[in-house]
Amino acid sequence: MSAQATAGTGRIVAPIVGLVLGIVIVLIANFTLDSLADSSDTWHNIQHGTFVLGGALIGIGGTRLWAYGRRL
Repeated sequence: MSAQATAGTGRIVAPIVGLVLGIVIVLIANFTLDSLADSSDTWHNIQHGTFVLGGALIGIGGTRLWAYGRRL
């Protein structure tokens, strides 16, 4: 592999990790925190914050992957 190919691979890893981590966080918020969110307002707000965090990671990761694909 050339140095340019190695540097390109390193640039694509972070958006993929962010995208996967965002999906996992949204799934946790949707399924794991759902019963807790029904029990109190605090857990409900934590669930909403977790959705926002996961959605932001998905959006940023997806945008960075799209931009990476446009440069190729």
